[in-house]
Amino acid sequence: MTEQEILKEFEILETGSQFISVNFKGLQKEFGGRFIAIRDKEVIADADTFNDVKKILDAQKLNFSKTIVQFIPREGEIILY
Repeated sequence: MTEQEILKEFEILETGSQFISVNFKGLQKEFGGRFIAIRDKEVIADADTFNDVKKILDAQKLNFSKTIVQFIPREGEIILY
């Protein structure tokens, strides 16, 4: 992987993370308790499990490495890592 490709992947990660942060409350209301896939500041898939999101992306022939997948907790839930 070239340095340019690595920088592009970091940019995708940063853009997706910022989108989630800025829009978290709205995402939580709409997708709480689900996994979402984000690309270009848009939710392109959602499902109950990570694997189901991956299957949706694969079926649409979307490049998984250019997509952010994140679990969105329900309102009032706390996720500890």
